[in-house]
Amino acid sequence: MTNKQDNVLIIIGGPTASGKTELAIRLARHFNTEILSCDSRQFYREMSIGTAKPTAEELAQAPHHFIDSLSIQDEYSVGDYEKNALALLEQLFAKHEVVIMVGGSGLYQRAVTEGLDDFPEVPLEVRKQVEEWYEKKGIIALQERLKEVDPDYYEEVDLQNPHRLIRALSVFEASGRAFSAFRNNASQDRPFFPIYLELKWEREVLYDRINRRVDLMIKNGLLDEARALYPMKELSALQTVGYQELFDHFDGKTTLEEAIGLIKRNSRRYAKRQLTWSRRDGHWKHFSQEEGETLVEYVQLSRQEQLFFKKTMPVEKEKENFPQLDHHMTFFCGKNKKLAQYSVSEKKYKIYHDLYIDEANWGSREEFFFLHEISQRLQNNDQLQAPERVQLFFLQRGCIQSSDLFLIKK
Repeated sequence: MTNKQDNVLIIIGGPTASGKTELAIRLARHFNTEILSCDSRQFYREMSIGTAKPTAEELAQAPHHFIDSLSIQDEYSVGDYEKNALALLEQLFAKHEVVIMVGGSGLYQRAVTEGLDDFPEVPLEVRKQVEEWYEKKGIIALQERLKEVDPDYYEEVDLQNPHRLIRALSVFEASGRAFSAFRNNASQDRPFFPIYLELKWEREVLYDRINRRVDLMIKNGLLDEARALYPMKELSALQTVGYQELFDHFDGKTTLEEAIGLIKRNSRRYAKRQLTWSRRDGHWKHFSQEEGETLVEYVQLSRQEQLFFKKTMPVEKEKENFPQLDHHMTFFCGKNKKLAQYSVSEKKYKIYHDLYIDEANWGSREEFFFLHEISQRLQNNDQLQAPERVQLFFLQRGCIQSSDLFLIKK
């Protein structure tokens, strides 16, 4: 494989229904490259409508990998995906300097970019006990137990997937430690430079997109697709939103209208957990769909300067050192310097949503993108930590009041 700095993997994330496929194809065409899916549900040939796979027209616009690559009856783990994806990337980087990876499965994305954490071996009898408890008590009991012993993972995991709940609880019962406590290992070195892009929407707009997409899935035949899979409903691949709700409907537990409402509700909850996952990562650059030109320019600058976002310390350490803060992160790390830091506080500020940044006022593209990111955080009503001149920039434009000055790290 070529030198690491010559290889760039653009990772496109964001919640379900945020438009990741469209953006991935746009960038793949711009860079004349190929796309890896890291959506673990789109691997399976039998699941198309309920997983919102790219259409035939979309697949024809750029080469895609890991779409329809498995049957739901195949045994396939995140470790298998890590091995297969890295092997494929080695081949693709021999032809392309830039490759795209897209999908909302955070664990699969992280396996490729950072490597998997080391989890303890779980004795067969422990897992069997948890499985029997699930069979007797149901999925709600698993959810409540996980919330009690591992609230961090509870906020991220697909709560409708009993297999993942069973795995997390089995690790806890076997080790006495939360599943999330084992996910603190240092990242493994990878032969590529990652650029993380996340599509952002106002919550109300995103939820409307989710609801409308579910309606379109029903119109396009999701009911028939789920009915065909119903005899295999116990398979791990089918323990997911969009299918389980319809299986319950087929079992007579809900009406069709109730099942559709549950798909929408559970999809919205899944989107919320995806956003929780990415916030804890701390390395995603936020863009809207309308910022195509700015996004491409950001990618080009990041390739040139090796810019990335990075957490400055583990969550446990940051809470110890900064008890008043939820996060403490670095905005940009480059080859030569660190530009600034921001913090997210419990205190929120009301900010104008039509915030505009005049890049001509600043001396470098790095500073412009730093300010661009500040505008995104401000629109989310997050408190920021920034240099004094940046505070003055926003004060002059009426975005904040003088009494609401940002924290300045001395």
